[in-house]
Amino acid sequence: MEVAAKSLLCNSDVDKVYLLAEDDKLPFKFPKEVEVLNVSDQEYFAEGTPNMTSNFSYMALMRAALPLVFPEHDKILSLDVDTIIRRDISDLWEIPLDGYYFASCRETHRSYDDYLYCNHGVVMFNLKALRNSGKADEVIDVLNRCRFRWVDQDVLNYLCQGRIKNLPSEYNVNDWTEKRPNAVRILHYAGIKDWFNQPAYLEYKNMPWDEVLNWRKERYGK
Repeated sequence: MEVAAKSLLCNSDVDKVYLLAEDDKLPFKFPKEVEVLNVSDQEYFAEGTPNMTSNFSYMALMRAALPLVFPEHDKILSLDVDTIIRRDISDLWEIPLDGYYFASCRETHRSYDDYLYCNHGVVMFNLKALRNSGKADEVIDVLNRCRFRWVDQDVLNYLCQGRIKNLPSEYNVNDWTEKRPNAVRILHYAGIKDWFNQPAYLEYKNMPWDEVLNWRKERYGK
Protein backbone atom coordinates (compact mmCIF):
# COMPACT_ATOMS: atom_id res chain seq x y z
CA MET A 1 0.00 0.00 0.00
CA GLU A 2 2.81 2.39 0.89
CA VAL A 3 4.51 1.97 -2.48
CA ALA A 4 1.28 2.42 -4.48
CA ALA A 5 0.54 5.56 -2.45
CA LYS A 6 3.98 7.01 -3.18
CA SER A 7 3.62 6.44 -6.91
CA LEU A 8 0.14 7.99 -6.89
CA LEU A 9 1.29 11.13 -5.09
CA CYS A 10 4.23 11.50 -7.49
CA ASN A 11 2.05 11.14 -10.56
CA SER A 12 -1.27 12.87 -9.84
CA ASP A 13 -2.59 16.02 -8.21
CA VAL A 14 -4.85 14.20 -5.73
CA ASP A 15 -5.44 15.93 -2.41
CA LYS A 16 -5.75 12.79 -0.30
CA VAL A 17 -4.86 9.11 -0.49
CA TYR A 18 -6.89 6.70 1.62
CA LEU A 19 -5.50 3.33 2.62
CA LEU A 20 -8.11 0.79 3.67
CA ALA A 21 -6.66 -1.64 6.18
CA GLU A 22 -7.64 -4.17 8.82
CA ASP A 23 -5.53 -2.32 11.37
CA ASP A 24 -4.77 1.37 11.84
CA LYS A 25 -1.39 0.61 13.43
CA LEU A 26 0.60 -0.04 10.29
CA PRO A 27 4.42 -0.26 10.52
CA PHE A 28 4.84 2.91 8.43
CA LYS A 29 4.77 6.63 9.10
CA PHE A 30 2.68 8.49 6.57
CA PRO A 31 2.52 12.20 5.69
CA LYS A 32 -0.71 14.16 6.10
CA GLU A 33 -1.60 13.43 2.46
CA VAL A 34 -2.18 9.78 3.40
CA GLU A 35 -4.95 8.62 5.73
CA VAL A 36 -5.33 5.05 6.98
CA LEU A 37 -8.91 3.85 7.48
CA ASN A 38 -9.38 0.80 9.70
CA VAL A 39 -12.33 -1.10 8.25
CA SER A 40 -12.06 -4.16 10.48
CA ASP A 41 -15.43 -3.29 11.99
CA GLN A 42 -17.18 -3.08 8.60
CA GLU A 43 -20.93 -3.80 8.69
CA TYR A 44 -21.55 -4.61 5.04
CA PHE A 45 -20.53 -8.27 4.84
CA ALA A 46 -21.38 -10.60 7.69
CA GLU A 47 -19.35 -13.61 8.77
CA GLY A 48 -20.58 -16.77 7.12
CA THR A 49 -21.95 -15.09 4.00
CA PRO A 50 -20.75 -16.71 0.75
CA ASN A 51 -17.94 -14.37 -0.24
CA MET A 52 -16.61 -13.86 3.28
CA THR A 53 -15.59 -17.52 3.18
CA SER A 54 -13.94 -17.40 -0.26
CA ASN A 55 -10.19 -17.35 -0.99
CA PHE A 56 -10.29 -13.56 -0.63
CA SER A 57 -10.46 -11.69 2.66
CA TYR A 58 -13.29 -9.24 3.15
CA MET A 59 -10.85 -6.51 2.11
CA ALA A 60 -11.42 -7.64 -1.48
CA LEU A 61 -15.12 -6.92 -1.00
CA MET A 62 -14.61 -3.39 0.27
CA ARG A 63 -14.52 -1.96 -3.26
CA ALA A 64 -18.22 -2.76 -3.49
CA ALA A 65 -18.85 -0.74 -0.32
CA LEU A 66 -16.89 2.38 -1.28
CA PRO A 67 -20.02 4.47 -2.04
CA LEU A 68 -21.07 3.93 1.58
CA VAL A 69 -17.59 4.09 3.13
CA PHE A 70 -17.10 7.53 1.53
CA PRO A 71 -20.53 9.22 1.63
CA GLU A 72 -18.87 12.65 1.44
CA HIS A 73 -17.26 11.96 -1.96
CA ASP A 74 -18.90 11.86 -5.41
CA LYS A 75 -16.00 10.19 -7.22
CA ILE A 76 -13.01 8.11 -6.14
CA LEU A 77 -10.18 6.19 -7.80
CA SER A 78 -9.71 2.68 -6.44
CA LEU A 79 -6.32 0.99 -6.87
CA ASP A 80 -5.09 -2.48 -5.96
CA VAL A 81 -2.00 -2.60 -3.78
CA ASP A 82 -0.01 -4.19 -6.64
CA THR A 83 -0.33 -1.14 -8.90
CA ILE A 84 2.36 1.40 -9.69
CA ILE A 85 1.61 4.71 -11.41
CA ARG A 86 4.27 5.37 -14.03
CA ARG A 87 3.04 8.60 -15.67
CA ASP A 88 0.76 11.48 -14.76
CA ILE A 89 -2.87 10.38 -14.38
CA SER A 90 -4.40 13.65 -13.17
CA ASP A 91 -6.68 13.69 -16.20
CA LEU A 92 -8.52 10.61 -14.92
CA TRP A 93 -10.59 12.85 -12.65
CA GLU A 94 -11.63 14.94 -15.66
CA ILE A 95 -13.19 12.01 -17.53
CA PRO A 96 -16.97 12.59 -17.53
CA LEU A 97 -18.90 9.84 -15.78
CA ASP A 98 -22.41 11.17 -16.34
CA GLY A 99 -24.56 8.14 -17.07
CA TYR A 100 -21.89 5.69 -15.87
CA TYR A 101 -21.42 3.88 -12.55
CA PHE A 102 -17.69 3.38 -13.02
CA ALA A 103 -14.84 3.48 -15.52
CA SER A 104 -12.19 0.78 -15.86
CA CYS A 105 -10.25 -1.21 -18.46
CA ARG A 106 -11.73 -4.02 -20.51
CA GLU A 107 -10.47 -7.58 -19.99
CA THR A 108 -9.91 -8.92 -23.49
CA HIS A 109 -10.71 -12.59 -22.77
CA ARG A 110 -13.93 -12.02 -20.79
CA SER A 111 -15.60 -9.32 -22.86
CA TYR A 112 -17.83 -9.91 -25.87
CA ASP A 113 -19.55 -7.74 -28.44
CA ASP A 114 -22.56 -7.27 -26.17
CA TYR A 115 -20.90 -7.70 -22.78
CA LEU A 116 -18.16 -5.53 -21.28
CA TYR A 117 -16.15 -7.09 -18.45
CA CYS A 118 -13.53 -4.87 -16.82
CA ASN A 119 -10.60 -5.50 -14.51
CA HIS A 120 -11.00 -3.79 -11.16
CA GLY A 121 -7.36 -3.33 -10.21
CA VAL A 122 -7.98 0.27 -11.32
CA VAL A 123 -11.49 1.74 -11.13
CA MET A 124 -12.82 5.29 -11.18
CA PHE A 125 -16.12 5.03 -9.31
CA ASN A 126 -19.06 7.39 -9.68
CA LEU A 127 -19.99 7.07 -6.01
CA LYS A 128 -22.85 9.55 -6.23
CA ALA A 129 -24.57 7.65 -9.05
CA LEU A 130 -24.12 4.32 -7.30
CA ARG A 131 -25.67 5.69 -4.11
CA ASN A 132 -28.52 7.65 -5.67
CA SER A 133 -29.61 4.82 -7.95
CA GLY A 134 -29.63 2.23 -5.17
CA LYS A 135 -27.09 0.21 -7.14
CA ALA A 136 -24.56 0.29 -4.28
CA ASP A 137 -27.07 -1.40 -1.95
CA GLU A 138 -28.01 -3.91 -4.65
CA VAL A 139 -24.37 -4.90 -5.21
CA ILE A 140 -23.82 -5.51 -1.49
CA ASP A 141 -27.07 -7.48 -1.23
CA VAL A 142 -26.08 -9.80 -4.08
CA LEU A 143 -22.61 -10.34 -2.63
CA ASN A 144 -24.18 -11.34 0.68
CA ARG A 145 -26.42 -13.92 -1.02
CA CYS A 146 -24.33 -15.48 -3.81
CA ARG A 147 -20.74 -16.69 -4.14
CA PHE A 148 -18.58 -15.40 -7.01
CA ARG A 149 -15.14 -16.36 -8.32
CA TRP A 150 -13.89 -12.78 -8.55
CA VAL A 151 -16.27 -11.46 -5.90
CA ASP A 152 -16.96 -7.70 -6.23
CA GLN A 153 -15.46 -7.52 -9.73
CA ASP A 154 -17.91 -10.12 -11.06
CA VAL A 155 -20.94 -8.52 -9.42
CA LEU A 156 -20.16 -4.94 -10.40
CA ASN A 157 -19.57 -5.94 -14.01
CA TYR A 158 -22.78 -7.96 -14.14
CA LEU A 159 -25.10 -5.48 -12.42
CA CYS A 160 -23.72 -2.36 -14.10
CA GLN A 161 -23.85 -3.48 -17.75
CA GLY A 162 -24.65 -0.56 -20.03
CA ARG A 163 -23.35 1.90 -17.43
CA ILE A 164 -19.64 1.01 -17.58
CA LYS A 165 -17.14 3.33 -19.27
CA ASN A 166 -14.24 1.54 -20.92
CA LEU A 167 -10.92 3.24 -20.15
CA PRO A 168 -7.89 3.05 -22.45
CA SER A 169 -5.78 0.06 -21.39
CA GLU A 170 -2.81 2.29 -20.57
CA TYR A 171 -4.54 2.96 -17.25
CA ASN A 172 -4.35 -0.72 -16.23
CA VAL A 173 -1.57 -2.60 -17.98
CA ASN A 174 -1.58 -6.30 -17.06
CA ASP A 175 -1.87 -9.75 -18.63
CA TRP A 176 -5.66 -9.48 -19.12
CA THR A 177 -6.02 -6.04 -20.70
CA GLU A 178 -4.95 -4.94 -24.17
CA LYS A 179 -1.17 -4.76 -24.51
CA ARG A 180 0.15 -1.23 -25.05
CA PRO A 181 3.81 -1.44 -23.95
CA ASN A 182 4.63 2.10 -25.09
CA ALA A 183 1.70 3.71 -23.31
CA VAL A 184 1.88 2.58 -19.69
CA ARG A 185 0.32 4.96 -17.20
CA ILE A 186 -0.58 2.44 -14.51
CA LEU A 187 1.28 -0.85 -14.22
CA HIS A 188 -0.71 -3.63 -12.54
CA TYR A 189 1.24 -6.69 -11.37
CA ALA A 190 -1.85 -8.92 -11.40
CA GLY A 191 -0.86 -12.58 -11.29
CA ILE A 192 2.88 -11.86 -10.91
CA LYS A 193 4.06 -13.57 -7.72
CA ASP A 194 7.31 -11.65 -7.24
CA TRP A 195 5.85 -8.22 -8.08
CA PHE A 196 7.49 -6.70 -5.00
CA ASN A 197 10.88 -7.39 -6.58
CA GLN A 198 10.09 -5.65 -9.86
CA PRO A 199 12.15 -2.51 -10.78
CA ALA A 200 9.17 -0.12 -10.89
CA TYR A 201 8.05 -1.28 -7.44
CA LEU A 202 11.53 -0.99 -5.94
CA GLU A 203 11.95 2.50 -7.40
CA TYR A 204 9.17 3.84 -5.17
CA LYS A 205 9.81 1.51 -2.25
CA ASN A 206 13.31 2.96 -1.94
CA MET A 207 12.16 6.56 -2.39
CA PRO A 208 11.99 8.41 0.96
CA TRP A 209 8.77 10.24 1.75
CA ASP A 210 10.62 13.56 1.79
CA GLU A 211 11.66 12.98 -1.80
CA VAL A 212 8.10 12.02 -2.76
CA LEU A 213 6.68 15.21 -1.25
CA ASN A 214 9.39 17.43 -2.76
CA TRP A 215 8.76 15.96 -6.21
CA ARG A 216 5.02 16.43 -5.74
CA LYS A 217 5.48 20.06 -4.70
CA GLU A 218 7.68 20.84 -7.70
CA ARG A 219 5.29 19.15 -10.11
CA TYR A 220 1.88 20.09 -8.74
CA GLY A 221 2.56 22.90 -6.30
CA LYS A 222 1.08 20.93 -3.39
